[in-house]
Amino acid sequence: MRKVSRMAIATTCLFLLACNAGPNKTNVELVQDMMDQISVKAQDWDSESKDQSTAMLPPENSVARGKAPYKYTTDPLGAESHLKNPLANDMSADILKLGKTNYEIYCMVCHGEAGGGDGPVAEKMALRPPALVTDKVKGFKDGRIFHIITAGQGVMGSYASQITDKNKRWAIVNYIRTLQKKSGE
Repeated sequence: MRKVSRMAIATTCLFLLACNAGPNKTNVELVQDMMDQISVKAQDWDSESKDQSTAMLPPENSVARGKAPYKYTTDPLGAESHLKNPLANDMSADILKLGKTNYEIYCMVCHGEAGGGDGPVAEKMALRPPALVTDKVKGFKDGRIFHIITAGQGVMGSYASQITDKNKRWAIVNYIRTLQKKSGE
C-alpha cells in the first residue's frame, strides 16, 4: 500500500512539474526536442546558408498547388497561336475598369497613359518601351500581348508574380485594345 501511495505522489509531482511550472513561468521540458525543434521557422535565420536567410526560392520547375504551369514561357509564337482571350468579346465597363486599373498600376509608368511608350520613366530608360498603339502591336493577337505580360519580352520582365489573376491580365489586353482604337480615331 505504501509503495502504491509513493508511486501516486511521484506521478502527481512529475505530472505537475512536466505540465506547468506555475503561472507566468516556463514549462519544465522533459523532452527538450518537443519544444525546441530543429525545423526552420518563418522569419528565422539558417546558420548553414551563405546569407543565413530562410526565404528561399522554390526548386526549379516546381508548381504551387492548384496552379497550372504556364506552358509558353519560352514560346511566344505558340502563345500567340494557342492562347485565346476568354474576355475577347467582353468590353463591358467592369472589364475595362479592371484592365485600366491594372494598366495604370503596372504598365502606364513605362508605356504611358495612352500607350504611346512615353511613360514617366520611359525617358530615363536606356531602351525605351515600345508604343502599344503602333500598327505592329495592333497586329499582335491577344495571346501574344498576354504572353508578353506573363513572361516578359526584351528588357521587360514577367509580371506573372505581380498580376497573379489571369483574368486581370486578359482585362489589360482588352484595355490596350481600347487604347489602340482611340489612337486610330
